[in-house]
Amino acid sequence: MAAQLDNNPVLETPVLIIGSSMVGMTLSALLAKHGVAECLTIEKHSSTAIHPRAALFHPRTMQIYRELGLYEAMKAESYKHYDELAGLYAVETLAAQDFGTWMKDINEGLEDISPTPRMFLTQQMFEPLLREHATTHGARLQFSTELADFQQDAEGVMATIRDVETGAEQRVRAKYMVACDGNRSLVRDKLGIEMKGHGLLSDSVTIYFRADLSRFVEGRYNGVIYVNNAEIRGFFRLDKTGREGFLVVNTAGKQGTEESRHPGKDITNERASEILRAAIGADVEFEITLLSPWRAVCDVAERFQVGRVVLAGDAAHTVTPHGGFGGNTGIQDAHNLAWKLALVLQGKAGLDLIDTYEAERWPVATKTVNQVFERYIIRTAPELQTEDLEMEEEIPEPWLELGYQYHSRALTTTGLPKGLVATDPASSKTQAGTMARHAMLWTTDPKADEGGNWESTEPKPVADFLGHGYVLLCGHKAVDWVRAGRSINGGSKSEGKRLPELSVHRLSPAIANKAFYEQYQMTPQGCVLIRPDGFVAWQDGAAKEHDAQGAWALQPEDKLRDVLESILCFTPARSALSGQESVKSKL
Repeated sequence: MAAQLDNNPVLETPVLIIGSSMVGMTLSALLAKHGVAECLTIEKHSSTAIHPRAALFHPRTMQIYRELGLYEAMKAESYKHYDELAGLYAVETLAAQDFGTWMKDINEGLEDISPTPRMFLTQQMFEPLLREHATTHGARLQFSTELADFQQDAEGVMATIRDVETGAEQRVRAKYMVACDGNRSLVRDKLGIEMKGHGLLSDSVTIYFRADLSRFVEGRYNGVIYVNNAEIRGFFRLDKTGREGFLVVNTAGKQGTEESRHPGKDITNERASEILRAAIGADVEFEITLLSPWRAVCDVAERFQVGRVVLAGDAAHTVTPHGGFGGNTGIQDAHNLAWKLALVLQGKAGLDLIDTYEAERWPVATKTVNQVFERYIIRTAPELQTEDLEMEEEIPEPWLELGYQYHSRALTTTGLPKGLVATDPASSKTQAGTMARHAMLWTTDPKADEGGNWESTEPKPVADFLGHGYVLLCGHKAVDWVRAGRSINGGSKSEGKRLPELSVHRLSPAIANKAFYEQYQMTPQGCVLIRPDGFVAWQDGAAKEHDAQGAWALQPEDKLRDVLESILCFTPARSALSGQESVKSKL
């Protein structure tokens, strides 16, 4: 939609997204899914990624793309280039004896805690799939376009965007602007937000090349291969044929020297060839196609939001590639933010719901930054591990990928210890503030009456119920909660507040549901409310609450309505229901 302001045309959009790499495009696709179409996403480059770059997708990220309907296409593309049983290896050189493995099978043990596996797929292969999906569903992506300037006020953001080829400028008015513009974020710099953390670890370089390394790879390595010898410390990312990939170089030369920390500075093809030969460990013909220097840092922004402008992805947190956490953490930022923006823009939540994005994602990003720093030191630069170095103890990948948890007023997290960011998803119970843990679920037919119609549907993973809106899962004896959810969906308003519709499901009395009840700490009379991003917002174990005298304290519909108004930030910052302090007090 175009408007007029000061006699100049102004393009209006609900959300302006700066940067159309994986994070920006994912946000645009998620917004479209939640009913906010025609958001504008701009990208200074002329196309999607032309180099492999990010490659390892975590199980949580694959759950997100499963919700978007991209999972099968991604899996098919991945298995053209990588085996299912890919791993993380450690070698002196490709041709030499290996040291061992960091992870022999990247999906070992995941089947019990996630409906989706880890997957290798390069950005170059993936982004065209994502672009087609986003544009097909109403997202507007504009390439060869950069942000020139912006100002914000209490109602939104006025931005000036520029065509990088012609120099033509256009003004854009948006309710919100999300900066997905990378680790050198123009938006972050203009807002005056500093990055804090571990600082510059090395001036690294990625060497893209063509070569036939099949005799070193086939039947031996598939995935990521860490190299550590007297000349080079970094890793290969190769496909299963050994003919496609690149070498990331973190340090080169005499280990522990200051000079070794800057292999990307003034890099030449001649020097890159020496490094590549040292990493391969054999006389092999190769052709270097590109040298891409970059700064290896593990830092997090002091803030993720200023007014109507929000940071996501590398603009908010930057890490080295160790473990593949960079892109995955950014995609999960987008997943947390999209539904909140949608509900606020649709008038189904209070404006303060956007503030809970920073409250929830900043602790997770900080924990991730510290954990990637630990992996960088252990896997690539052990010489930096001195007595004076402050470094967290490494926690397993699943804890960071599936076990992170949130504290904010968008959740009733009274049962979670404050400050706890990640836990073991295989052993910990599901509760408000945690991800909805993987479990199989038998439910009644949606058309069943509230009485004794117990025709069970086919069992499905909990993930199949999630991703589109709030979900209320009710025990098989929780008739009152079923009625409460359906009544709220009947269209009645609470003091003018328009609540989002609930997807209400009732469990069948199948014995097989016992595992779900135990995992979710529910009784057959109870219920659990799950947010659009798959996090548990609230739980109740009984059909009704009693006060000390035995009278009904709150009817189920009233209770459920009060919970929704609280976690959707329609109520003041401190709620008697949740006992939550304001978001800002937690930062």
